[in-house]
Amino acid sequence: MASPTEKNILLISFTSLLSLPVLAVEPASVPIGQMQLIPTISTSITHNDNIVSTETNEKKSWITTITPNLLLQAETESAAYSLNYGFQKGIYHSSDADNYLDHDLNAVINIIGNSRNRIDLSLGYRAGHDARGAEGSNETSPLEYNLKTAQAIYSYGGKTAKGRIEASALFEDKDYTNYSTTTDAMEYSKAGAGIAFYYRVTAKTSALFEINRNSVDYDTANKDNTNTKVLTGVTWDATAKTTGKIKVGWSKKNFKDDAHDDTSGGTWDALITWNPKTYSTFTFSTGQDFSDGSDATAYIDTKNYGVNWDHFWNDKLKSVVAFNVVDEDYSGSSKNDKTKILTLGLNHDTKRWLNLGVGYIMTDKDSTETGSSYKTNEIKFTLQASL
Repeated sequence: MASPTEKNILLISFTSLLSLPVLAVEPASVPIGQMQLIPTISTSITHNDNIVSTETNEKKSWITTITPNLLLQAETESAAYSLNYGFQKGIYHSSDADNYLDHDLNAVINIIGNSRNRIDLSLGYRAGHDARGAEGSNETSPLEYNLKTAQAIYSYGGKTAKGRIEASALFEDKDYTNYSTTTDAMEYSKAGAGIAFYYRVTAKTSALFEINRNSVDYDTANKDNTNTKVLTGVTWDATAKTTGKIKVGWSKKNFKDDAHDDTSGGTWDALITWNPKTYSTFTFSTGQDFSDGSDATAYIDTKNYGVNWDHFWNDKLKSVVAFNVVDEDYSGSSKNDKTKILTLGLNHDTKRWLNLGVGYIMTDKDSTETGSSYKTNEIKFTLQASL
């Protein structure tokens, strides 16, 4: 079974899907007392020439997704509240076994005590799935899971203050609901905390220092570990047409079981946005992480690189070109995976309430492990509508 770190590749793939021109409808809301209800619905039709991500015997299918969504919002002078629910039905026209139904429920509270104090709270629940091949499984239908998340961020310091502090805490719990022989070792709970200090150097530039620590406990696998990162860097806003954050530092992963070797090394995280024109945006990203591996692999040294170009040709037509690379080195072996993802997209704001899009996504994974390489090509048509 491939490592859970294939989620990193899937995350990049999902990000590429989202980086198809973002559906930009301006939905109307329905007043409910002091709250606003915003309903939307989106649908897509995709042709995928390798739905199970295999090296040989590829299987192709047209895929239809239908995604209704309800967003409930309310605001006061000192707080903002939102509750969001949506589900997605996926229909594989040439493979009924791959059909799925996902649910997402999220609540967010933003509290502004005064000009110096802010608290952001979020809770999430997802009843989702891993598509066949996503976790390297050989099951006959998608792996289904429940994911619960919680996060809290406390910020102290005003926008123009010389210094600012952010303290954060998070919790995550993932349980699978089918194929227990395959999925028991993939279930985990994660808890973490971090603190970051920002020191304003100029009006739009700040230096930063950050410490994060996360503990991951697996329900059955002997992969329990603690991850610690110490980072320093700089963040800036609208300086010479760029906005960005660059962090470099040291990362260490300690395992509770002596059967797995600890690891440490340099780490980084960077995101830079460049606007050569008001209607054209380039985004550059890169990062490194010691991701959790499979039962046979303690960890995976994962590096990612990406570039994204958004361009508005007029007030209704937008294009996207994106290219991402994920490089993975597996501990305890010579295995290496390189995954390249190309995304092309075009989006048209047909009406205030209607948006149409078309895109192409190519995923090419090259692995030194026999049978783990694959290539997929997806052509995607999208529609989003609102009131």
